[in-house]
Amino acid sequence: MLKKLSAVGVSCVTALVLMLSALASPASVDAVTLEQMTSTAIECIISHEGTYDSINPNDCGAVSVGKLQWHADRALALMRKTCEKNPAFAETTLGTTFYNEVMSATNWNYRTFSSSEAAAAAVLLGSEYGIQAQDETAAADVQNYIISGQNMGLTDAGALVLYADIYNFGCGIASRIAKRAASYTGSYASVTLDDMYKAALNDSYGSNATFVSRTNKVYAYLSGLDWDASVTTTVTTTAPAIIFTEDGAGTYTVTASSLNMRSGPGTGYSILTQIPNGAAVTVTATGGNWAAVTYGSFEGYCSMDYLVEDVMTTTAATAVTTTPTATEETTEATTTTTTTALAETTTEVSTEAETTETVETTTETTTSTVMETTEATATDAVIVTETSTTEETAETTTTTTAVLGDVIVNSAYATLYGDINCDGAVNVADAVLLHKYLCGTVQLNLEQIANGDCSYDHELSSTDVIIILQHLVGHYTALPIM
Repeated sequence: MLKKLSAVGVSCVTALVLMLSALASPASVDAVTLEQMTSTAIECIISHEGTYDSINPNDCGAVSVGKLQWHADRALALMRKTCEKNPAFAETTLGTTFYNEVMSATNWNYRTFSSSEAAAAAVLLGSEYGIQAQDETAAADVQNYIISGQNMGLTDAGALVLYADIYNFGCGIASRIAKRAASYTGSYASVTLDDMYKAALNDSYGSNATFVSRTNKVYAYLSGLDWDASVTTTVTTTAPAIIFTEDGAGTYTVTASSLNMRSGPGTGYSILTQIPNGAAVTVTATGGNWAAVTYGSFEGYCSMDYLVEDVMTTTAATAVTTTPTATEETTEATTTTTTTALAETTTEVSTEAETTETVETTTETTTSTVMETTEATATDAVIVTETSTTEETAETTTTTTAVLGDVIVNSAYATLYGDINCDGAVNVADAVLLHKYLCGTVQLNLEQIANGDCSYDHELSSTDVIIILQHLVGHYTALPIM
């Protein structure tokens, strides 16, 4: 009987404790989903971008269209997607010539619209087909912005939405600001909306009045939402589960007849664009069988099955990360190699100097670079690599100057000088990508071109490639060189 009463007593006490705990604990706050963050970010971006039929015929050198003001190549992709929904309507609206260009063009980095083209494009994008295409594209693009922030380690909903809004300004800017915010807190996971806002205002881009005004408005709006800052966001099944690293980063060539670039690492993600056979793309990170890829102004994911790495990138990256054994014998051998390379380079380029003034300037820069490095007695493999790369650049100067033509470098687009592939860091892959652009084998968007102006002379040349390499070996501590 006593045991029975004891059991009843324990049960009553347990029930009472559970009831009191329930009363004392606040109701749990549901985590904000990826879809909610995406929807909120789209609202923020639209509030200071445009409407469905908005057209900016010349937005800093290229057209911007639609409610998110897709720019340059991304404007082309949106126009094409709209045309594909009803080709007959699109051709009638745009006219045959304009329609054919939209369906076949590969580069709109410097494409501006005439008044008649702008009017026709506004009608197309304001139609039911344009509205549908923009809603689909906005959802895929902005969700990709959020996922990019999650991949960096951000978890706070407000911080991620502000990150997405900044990403719409430029991927390099968003990456840099998130990194600054993480330096305040010690990790990306602990960054809050307030931290991201503070980092944005303290960033170098804070001198841009439009950026500051826009950031203030978004911050005020997000601060008014009833999102608990302590609640981390849930990652839906559409968020990448693959861990990406910089292993395998470099320049690759597409081997498929047409390679899909998707908003995430998997065939279930939306297609952002299609990359033609033989095109060069920049891989910034790899994970599993997928690669994070930049192609023109597009950023997304492609299957590694249809990408072949460029030999030049592999060789350069391997040389830079290889350091020989620090022995007296190795030092003497390396110094001799460097001196010999200098003599050969000086003789070879001096002959070319009689041909053009551009090559003569490069010769002086090359000689100075190698001489300073030799005098400093830096004898590791990095120096030999730098000499070799400089020789190749000097030999192609005449060609690259002709390729550039009337390209104007707009410093307003710069996010991180030297960061040509816009991955938030400066490394040998950036030097290789800029070299390929100068040779005319790849295309760069306005942000990438601005980041390449490391000599700050408002034009791109082999000198900028050399400066990046010198920066990597510690000759320059900061870019650009004023």
